[in-house]
Amino acid sequence: MVHKIREDVEKALNSLEARRDLLQRYYRVLCVIESRFPISSEKEHVNAITFTWNDAFKPGKKATQHNIHYEKASIMFNLGAIQSQIALGANRSTLDGIKQACNCFQAAAGAFAFLRDNISMKAFNGNNSTIDISVECAGMLERLMLAQAQECFFEKAISDGKQHLLCSKLARQVGLYYEEAQAALALHPLNQHIDRSWVAHVQLKAAQYHGEACYRMSLELHEREEIGEEIARLSVANNLLAMAKKAGRGAGSHLLDAISKLEAKVNYNLEQAKRENDRVYLMRVPHAKSLTPL
Repeated sequence: MVHKIREDVEKALNSLEARRDLLQRYYRVLCVIESRFPISSEKEHVNAITFTWNDAFKPGKKATQHNIHYEKASIMFNLGAIQSQIALGANRSTLDGIKQACNCFQAAAGAFAFLRDNISMKAFNGNNSTIDISVECAGMLERLMLAQAQECFFEKAISDGKQHLLCSKLARQVGLYYEEAQAALALHPLNQHIDRSWVAHVQLKAAQYHGEACYRMSLELHEREEIGEEIARLSVANNLLAMAKKAGRGAGSHLLDAISKLEAKVNYNLEQAKRENDRVYLMRVPHAKSLTPL
């Protein structure tokens, strides 16, 4: 029965939800087996069973272990990946779709956090393991999933017409999650393992949402008639987005288009604010370094 479930896990089922349910069932089975049959390469343990998996980021790399924790780690990784795929398939133009996407991204983050905290250290065995189940990779993926869940909150706040200050805070948290994922991608072993397009994507997303936070804050400042700081915030956003576009080689065209659209809105408001300040307000524009962090 266990062997049949594992064979089914290896197959590509039509429904992502069915695949998710199968992975959860198999993980529960593995937990039951672990409590009754010690599986390892030690002489007194069950050592005739091996578990083989390919690396998710470098499919040509394969690892085999006499370790049930390696099997559990790989199943938990796939569970997180499936949850993220379900989230990506949700229709985020509707309220139900945004909720589904947010819930699934959070579930994916939970799977990767559980992998990092409870399984990776027992399963990762140097050269005889795949990098995708390492503590470093699981931690990076958790932040990446949280960033996308937070994006859903931000999108809903915008569609609901929430206050500019709240939208700015939500956008800044999206950017911070992406910055944390970017920092993890820059360190060993991920910096030598994961394709550079991932780095470019995460870097652009971090800049996009930092710029979005500055833009939303500038709208709040405009309503308060604090034109000096509004100009400063818009200038920060403008610089962030311009630098991100230059460094964003390898990122998707849809992401570059989103940044260009945000950059156009920022530039328009910046020119408007400068004109109003020169003609009416005559306020001092603070230096970017003196601004309070959002």
